[in-house]
Amino acid sequence: MSRAASSTSWSRRASLGGLLALGACGFQPLHGPIESADGSTGDIAQELAAVRVAWQPDRFGVLVRRGLQRKLEAGGPGTQARYTLDLNVGLSGEALGYRQDGTISRLRYTANSNWNLQTLSVPPRSIARSTIPVRLIDAFNVPDLQFFSADTSREAMEARIADMVGDEIFQQVAMAMRKYVADGRPGAAAAAAPPRAG
Repeated sequence: MSRAASSTSWSRRASLGGLLALGACGFQPLHGPIESADGSTGDIAQELAAVRVAWQPDRFGVLVRRGLQRKLEAGGPGTQARYTLDLNVGLSGEALGYRQDGTISRLRYTANSNWNLQTLSVPPRSIARSTIPVRLIDAFNVPDLQFFSADTSREAMEARIADMVGDEIFQQVAMAMRKYVADGRPGAAAAAAPPRAG
């Protein structure tokens, strides 16, 4: 057996052993089946697909909302809405570098976001909310007298940071929903939720 094949075989066995060890200590994959308190099995993907992200007033919020909604609905497109996810998203910029003539050469943007997940029942019941704001930073260079290039760089940076914010919120919401399903509460929310368009 070649050295490369031996190394690959060893790494696969080590990975499998690591996964078995994690299972023994109570680790469960985020999207795996959930044992509810009453003994039934829940599906996190179906619950996440029932979440609708609330409307956002600005361009950056729309980017975050669109990417996050796609992630949430990936496990069951067309699932009837039972939950709403309210976001408070902000993006602020500051200059990091200047040229000798005083024009800006580099900009840094900071994204801050809080979220609140609740049922669509009347009255709504809060499931979870962010305890620490999601905060991410990205930057881009402003080329000298290249206005189109600067706009393209800014748009690419906004798309990157919106995707990162969406990923972070998705993971936090998925963990909160997993706990909610494990506690055996989604059935009541589904029965009490009125139909909602969009």
